[in-house]
Amino acid sequence: MITCRTQVTDMIQSAKILKGIKWSQIAEVVGQSKEWSTAACLGQMAMTKQQAEAVGALLALTDEAIAWLQFVPYKGSLPTEVPTDPEYQSA
Repeated sequence: MITCRTQVTDMIQSAKILKGIKWSQIAEVVGQSKEWSTAACLGQMAMTKQQAEAVGALLALTDEAIAWLQFVPYKGSLPTEVPTDPEYQSA
């Protein structure tokens, strides 16, 4: 059972490496730019059912993983504190 989108990202990266597939090849089956397709595979965009199924077929993903690719990601928060510049300290 997949419990979070991060697990799908790990599955995609693993399958991509094992099969020797490039991001540009994934973009071809998705029908979007390499940048958009990469972001979608890494969990930053939601794919349509057709796009998710195409990626699933290319990477041999489970039906559950394909469903997660269609899930709208939660944006606007970071898992850690907001990064800031270190305070300027004069010598």
